[in-house]
Amino acid sequence: MKTEKLQRNIKLLVLTLLTISLFGRCQEDFSKTIPLPGEDEEIDVVYGERKVLLLIVDGARGQSVRDAKTPTLTRLLPKAIHTWVGLSEENAQGIAANWTDIFTGVNYVKHGVVDNNFATNKLDIYPSIFSRITEFNPNAKIEIISPNSEFIANYGTDAEAKLATNDNDVKNKVIATLATTDLSMVTAHFEDVLQAGENSGFDLSFPQYREAINSFDSTVDEILKALEKREQYAREDWLVIITSSQGGHFEIPPTENDNTIFSNPTLNTFSIFYSPKYSSKFIGKPYIGNKLSGEFMRFNDVKYAELPTENELFNLGNADFTIELKIKKNRGSNNNYRFSHPSIIGKRQTWQGGWDRELMYGWVIHLSDNFWVFNARGDKGYGEVKADQNQRLNDATWNTITIVGLHREDKRWVRLYTNGQFNREADITGWGNLDSEWPLRIGFLPTRESWRSDAYLADVKIWKTAMPDDMVRQFSCDLGVDPNHPYYDNLAGFWPIIGSNTGGKIMDDGPFGAHLNLGNANYPTTVLNDFICAPSTTQLGQLVPRTYDISAQIISWLKVPRQLNWQLDGRVWLDK
Repeated sequence: MKTEKLQRNIKLLVLTLLTISLFGRCQEDFSKTIPLPGEDEEIDVVYGERKVLLLIVDGARGQSVRDAKTPTLTRLLPKAIHTWVGLSEENAQGIAANWTDIFTGVNYVKHGVVDNNFATNKLDIYPSIFSRITEFNPNAKIEIISPNSEFIANYGTDAEAKLATNDNDVKNKVIATLATTDLSMVTAHFEDVLQAGENSGFDLSFPQYREAINSFDSTVDEILKALEKREQYAREDWLVIITSSQGGHFEIPPTENDNTIFSNPTLNTFSIFYSPKYSSKFIGKPYIGNKLSGEFMRFNDVKYAELPTENELFNLGNADFTIELKIKKNRGSNNNYRFSHPSIIGKRQTWQGGWDRELMYGWVIHLSDNFWVFNARGDKGYGEVKADQNQRLNDATWNTITIVGLHREDKRWVRLYTNGQFNREADITGWGNLDSEWPLRIGFLPTRESWRSDAYLADVKIWKTAMPDDMVRQFSCDLGVDPNHPYYDNLAGFWPIIGSNTGGKIMDDGPFGAHLNLGNANYPTTVLNDFICAPSTTQLGQLVPRTYDISAQIISWLKVPRQLNWQLDGRVWLDK
């Protein structure tokens, strides 16, 4: 009996210990989860003695800092995550938008600072990184030092703020601060590089700008030496972040211009995340895509190419179809890449306002803002479908537009794709038959409006079948049509529009030879060598460090639990 009782007691003790262990583990895991908005977010998690030194320099182009090969920054790279192709806020109209990106971890749409006027700021909703840190750790000691009073006034409310007289005074104040023992984070802001760029130019070819970058490097050296002299430095775990808030305007050589966001020197930043514990990780310019090279026709103003007679082959009727083309937009009359409704291809008498009332049977693809639209009128109805979801049209590089008409579940649909990515679909059953007695035309359609495009068009294909999604993706960035293409037998027309025009015609390399007559036999061509189907600006921005990533990196380093309701846009970069 005693033996059985002892065994029962042992089993009970083991079960109790297991329960306590599991409960403790669940408590620990629970304390690290991200609460839902509105829930109690009190977190009780013990972390190590981690600290952050953040050095922000205005106007330092990443490429210029890279090419300067300054000794201090170069010395950090073997133990740093680093990039020379970082990006600042594309829509910034003033440097304060980039500062606010850095400190809030969200983009300008959320924090509301677009220019240097803080009147529209939403810092009450998206507060600074300092506020996030002190909410988690009320004992955190944070200092921010800058020679700019606006900088201090708007970002220094949750930190001990010190206004300096100039960059040299910033350095001296940082060195003095680092001599104190009780620190969690120090932020220092420098302006001399920006001022040098504005006075001379933002490139190393200007001695004043080069000297300013070299001087900043020397400043960093003095600050790091002061950091390493801290009494407790060996027992502290510092992350040093050195980053530029933005670059500066400079006309880069045409051979270096890929017409993507990476060719805008104003947006070109650098970032160095240094820790003795890090391995070296370089984040370079991402792969952008293949290039489309050759002579191309510019369809601007009223330029067009048209079939000499109506051809029923290109009617859309009630049947399935696929239309594909490549387009490279130029700057329009507003000196940007946004357009108001100009046609790029269609089969209808006219394209103008009143299309919903006037009997303009047929179809047209036209530009609108920074996307494209399929518009049609049939014998029963009319409408349009906008490709304004997901990826928009990239500026100044080649894009592929695809529209597929298909039947599904006794209804007729159109599906729109940009660069092979599905964008939007719509039920067009109510439009009826989309036939038109007017000839197919590429470029300008007759109109009473002032709608004018400015774009290169190429690789136009019309198929008498509905191309499935996987085929659209697979071939969207290819050129030409291989006879082994799985849908080659359904090809109705193929106009490469590459090379000089032949006798005032655009030749159809498809099976039916439906050659197009140019509006003027002397339309010129231009030699181009540009990327095709390049990732969107949003996609590219996710592949390199951006200004709003700085906050995410700091929060991660300090092990402040990131909350979903903060709605941070920034990501954390790892050295693996």
